[in-house]
Amino acid sequence: MKRSKLTIIFLLFIFLLSLAGCGQQTVSLPTLPQPSNTQSTMAYPLTITNYDQQENLVSYTYQKAPERVVVTHPGATELLLELGLKDRILSTVAPYGAPLDRLADQYAKLTITKALYDPSQEELLEMQPHMIMGWSHQFSSHAIGEVKTWQERGVATYIMPSTLTKTNPTLETVVYASISDLGKIFNIQSKTDTYIQHAKDRVSYVEKKVKDVPQKKTVLVLQDHYNGTFSLYDSHYLISHLIDIAGGKNLCENPASFVGAEKVLAFDPDVIIFVTSNLNDSTKDLTDKEAIDNLQAIKELQSMRAIRKGDIINLPFFTVNNGGIRAIDGIETIAKSLYPERFK
Repeated sequence: MKRSKLTIIFLLFIFLLSLAGCGQQTVSLPTLPQPSNTQSTMAYPLTITNYDQQENLVSYTYQKAPERVVVTHPGATELLLELGLKDRILSTVAPYGAPLDRLADQYAKLTITKALYDPSQEELLEMQPHMIMGWSHQFSSHAIGEVKTWQERGVATYIMPSTLTKTNPTLETVVYASISDLGKIFNIQSKTDTYIQHAKDRVSYVEKKVKDVPQKKTVLVLQDHYNGTFSLYDSHYLISHLIDIAGGKNLCENPASFVGAEKVLAFDPDVIIFVTSNLNDSTKDLTDKEAIDNLQAIKELQSMRAIRKGDIINLPFFTVNNGGIRAIDGIETIAKSLYPERFK
């Protein structure tokens, strides 16, 4: 990979963390049936309430299901692909790492915006979309344009709830809510209702396995910025809620972005969730061994108990900041890593 692209990816990670405050293991859990393809009979016009860039509630009325969708959040792209809406995606941004295996071929065939991660307003206008989905911070006059402006042009906007910074996100308010909204917008409610129920079944399975743990293991969610600074993910990130469901306790209660090693060393977690990225190849995630080796190689942190013992969970940046279909996978990975004896 060219160094310029590595720099872009690294700067993207820093930028996203500064705005909001925070290899995946294979989990052997019961396989649930796939969602039904039966469509609902939702009548249009249909009004959906979402947000603007200031996180105020904003409504938009759809006269029909959008056919030309531009996506500036790769987690939203994976969600559309998962729901069988590939043909509705006009263009999207490059993934932040490796797409899910089951979606990789579809993602590779999508049209990628000229700007890999943040298209210009001019590029968006040229594409003439019916709908734009993305991060909350992107909908500003200095980025892709304000929600009000796009709606006045007759273009629907949808801010992914996971990108809001003023709330403590949960599965209900972030993951299930966005899937439900898309079911209504694209008139596939029976499919999304089934999908949500299967997700809830998987979560219930994990909760039953960990509900009576005598003492919750403590967790710290850590990202390395490769320049001597780190970020710790607190309750303003969905990952903190996922840890709670998985039977853990996030030790970080306040935002801590771009802090030095001394701030990290103030914590003594049982386990560290290491938010990883592959700077050598953005199309691949780090293996668990590579992630552990990388964290244990940081001299300033080698005294930490969890790092010495190798009690490290590798979660890719794309998974932690996905806000969509990876959330349930994340819960299962965390729970099995914290309490492997309960999932034998």
